[in-house]
Amino acid sequence: NLFRNLARTLPTALKSDRHAAGMKCWMCILASNILCGLSHDFLEPSPGCLRFLNQLASDHETERRNLQNFVRHSLAESMDCASAAIAKATVEDALLLSRLAEEVAQHPRCMQELDTKSEAETRCAQKWYKIGIHVLVVHGLQEAAEQMWHRAKAIRTVTGATIGWTSLLETPTVWVSSLESMPFWDCSTWPFLASLEAASSVILDEVQKAAQFTAAYPYLKTGGVWQDIFLYRGHDWNSTLCDAMPRTCRLLLPELPTKPGVPYATVYNEEVVIFRSEPGATVGAHCGSSNAIINLHLTLKGGRGTSIAVGDERIFLEDGKAVCFQDSFFHAVQHEVFGEDERISMVLRVMHPQMSLDVLEKIQSTDMVPDLRAFSSSESLLQEVYRLRQEYRKLALISGDGTTKCASPL
Repeated sequence: NLFRNLARTLPTALKSDRHAAGMKCWMCILASNILCGLSHDFLEPSPGCLRFLNQLASDHETERRNLQNFVRHSLAESMDCASAAIAKATVEDALLLSRLAEEVAQHPRCMQELDTKSEAETRCAQKWYKIGIHVLVVHGLQEAAEQMWHRAKAIRTVTGATIGWTSLLETPTVWVSSLESMPFWDCSTWPFLASLEAASSVILDEVQKAAQFTAAYPYLKTGGVWQDIFLYRGHDWNSTLCDAMPRTCRLLLPELPTKPGVPYATVYNEEVVIFRSEPGATVGAHCGSSNAIINLHLTLKGGRGTSIAVGDERIFLEDGKAVCFQDSFFHAVQHEVFGEDERISMVLRVMHPQMSLDVLEKIQSTDMVPDLRAFSSSESLLQEVYRLRQEYRKLALISGDGTTKCASPL
């Protein structure tokens, strides 16, 4: 259906005199990206969405009116349409698509969530302003991003609700105002990280033997090879990968969740992901979902020639060393062409050290717990004790002389 829709709608755009003399219309570029780079992150545009995008491509003079009419007609379809287009945005269409994101944010039903949801929940208007700003920043349109940031900050609903961001450098979807923000954190805040650094060669050996990488976040990569594989996500361990990486998982299993008894703010509040890149890889500037997440970034191999920029600071990676930074700040990775042939890093996304039941009590709800009054910290802790006991029993099956194949840590 996608290909048929493209075939039906593209001819009109291609015939437009506005795009003659070698000029590429943004719809054509988008279509090319769709055809050449489908991924699991891509949302297939509906026929109505493709007709709308084609209309914008052929009539830029009325684009603002068309944006408003489309969004007001169907908020759900416009969100799906914007997501599909933005996932494959290029610099040629970034400005237009950021305007589409802002129109979605300003929809009355979208704006209403600033009043009806807590700051620890995903609120529609804040999410779509974040997306619009992200599209501009990742494509180098800094001035336009600053203007949109100021428009977002100027919003005040009838109840006085606002978007709490304090800097253009940090515009996450979820912003918990009481949490401290700084680009880099002292890694000693998480003592277990020293054990992971000491075992980096062991972890690397298992990764190289077991991991089967796939393309990482295609909409963020701006060049080269960048891949990932998830070991832990959404409270779930990848049991198949843990079977192949038993020593690594035995190091990690007791440490996550890092704050048992404190509920997650977002679905991916804590996770373990392994990244791989090759020379020439560039990961565009992006910020994470929440300021309640800290990234513990341990370089296992190939740090030479690879740097990470967080906010307005840039540092170079070192093998066997961890860098800890707040996921909510815009950050980017550059694997220089003169760098190592392969860079492998393990990243633990963990809960902000200041997140607590006291912080959440004032908020009352999160994406994961709609009503915190119904959340039982003691029950959560008991579940964690049970989990750890299960892990110990499995480890106890390993023979004392090491001749028996290690049981799965899961």
